[in-house]
Amino acid sequence: MLQQFNVVVTGDVSSTSHVDGRSYVGGNVVGGDYVQHINDTPASAYAGLTVGGKLSGNVHVNGLGMVVGGDVQGITVNSGESYIGGNASSSSLSGNAWVVGAADGINFGNLIHASSYTNMNLNDKVLNAPTSNMNSTLAAATSTNFGNVMTGLSSQLSALHGTSGASVDFSNSDHTVTFSGTAVNGVLVFDLTTLDSRIFSSTTAEFNFNLHGASTVIFNTNDANLSVSANFLGGSAQALGSKLIWNFAGASSVTVGATFGGQVLVANGSFSNINGANVEGGVFAKSLNQYGEIHLQSFTGNLPAAPVPEPETYAMLLAGLGLMGAVARRRKQ
Repeated sequence: MLQQFNVVVTGDVSSTSHVDGRSYVGGNVVGGDYVQHINDTPASAYAGLTVGGKLSGNVHVNGLGMVVGGDVQGITVNSGESYIGGNASSSSLSGNAWVVGAADGINFGNLIHASSYTNMNLNDKVLNAPTSNMNSTLAAATSTNFGNVMTGLSSQLSALHGTSGASVDFSNSDHTVTFSGTAVNGVLVFDLTTLDSRIFSSTTAEFNFNLHGASTVIFNTNDANLSVSANFLGGSAQALGSKLIWNFAGASSVTVGATFGGQVLVANGSFSNINGANVEGGVFAKSLNQYGEIHLQSFTGNLPAAPVPEPETYAMLLAGLGLMGAVARRRKQ
């Protein structure tokens, strides 16, 4: 998910901006410009835009086609094939298009199929069956429960211990927050659960990073509502976007008002980028209100499968095993 998709939302999306890479939306989509960077988008069985519900509001899909479960209206697909599970109206569909319902006022570039046609000039360009590519993207569209994937990932990350030596320092009257630490096997984990309200307060103006070459950096939080307006200093949002994961576990809403770097995980809440704030990374949330660009920076790090037990945990485990062995020997005697 973190590598093939630029956006995954299990609910609805409202957008006035664009997404560089591939998007999956379980609910409805209103507005937006998708797959801006076709050649940079990683390969996948999924279409450029997959929508479980309806698609409307002057949407543009620039490449890799789309799969939509419901109706579409006012849509432009510039490249790729389209599979539409409902009705299609007032849209332009380049490439082949399969419309399960009725097609009304559709401009199409190649072959099309629909249950009925109005306000169209077919010229015998009727598609007799879905293409193999349509079948492939349609099968992919229902192959994964992304809600389970996101909540599972969030729980996995939340279980990780903060890396020894990882520190959060405040300076300039709390205006600047500096994240520092040395990775263990390339992974650096910050436990922010006791510092959420201070780090993400309205007085915080700058985020600074001293990560010493870490390839994977995880930030765990647990506040219900977070608003972030801090700037990432020195172009760090762009430089670190593919390495950072912000796990907003338990958050019902997260709002950013300045350029933000990293993969944003809000498994059970909404994410909003307002005031034209760009995201240098990916957005994985329950719902999305997009008023800034989401730039493609696929995750390049490695996720640890489980936290490593602390030394005292090992001691307790060994003591327990010793006690079990003693009890077994006594029972045998």
